[in-house]
Amino acid sequence: MKTLKLLLIGSLVISTAIISCSKGSAGPQGPAGTNGSSGTNGTNGTNGTNGTNGTDSVLYSAWDTLSFTFDSTASQYTDTIQASAITQGILDSGLVIGYVKDIYGNTGTTVDIMQYSGFIFVTYGLGTINISSGADLSGITFRYVVIPGAILTSSTFNHYSKQQIKQMDYSTITKLLDTATGKSGTN
Repeated sequence: MKTLKLLLIGSLVISTAIISCSKGSAGPQGPAGTNGSSGTNGTNGTNGTNGTNGTDSVLYSAWDTLSFTFDSTASQYTDTIQASAITQGILDSGLVIGYVKDIYGNTGTTVDIMQYSGFIFVTYGLGTINISSGADLSGITFRYVVIPGAILTSSTFNHYSKQQIKQMDYSTITKLLDTATGKSGTN
């Protein structure tokens, strides 16, 4: 019987503890904190200016009238054009093509400078173009086109070698460049 009393007293204690531990009613809500509040939106900034052309842009010069001077040490006439678009990257993986207006027929036809190889010599260097000839060709007009390596590897140009591109006439090269860059009507 003693065990039964202990069991009843234990049950009474456990029952009282369970009843007294039940959840009570919720208290009133406290004030909102500052951590979760949202602030006001700031004003929009002004638009920035457009950037310069990237390395995938084809560049071409204006038509420059050449003015040759006689170099007595080399016994030839020379002219040098400053061409900042000719960078080391262009020399390493791009292409520079020079064009002149037809110097014999006076037709105004644009031809690749390579058609006059053996008569006019052109070398492209870092930021410069050196032109030389055995004759004074002052007054002819010259233009150069700079094609970065990224354009040369585009699907428009990847069917041609650099040598084939260099030998293209001005009309063909400008049409291919317009297709490769998505532009039309280059000068």
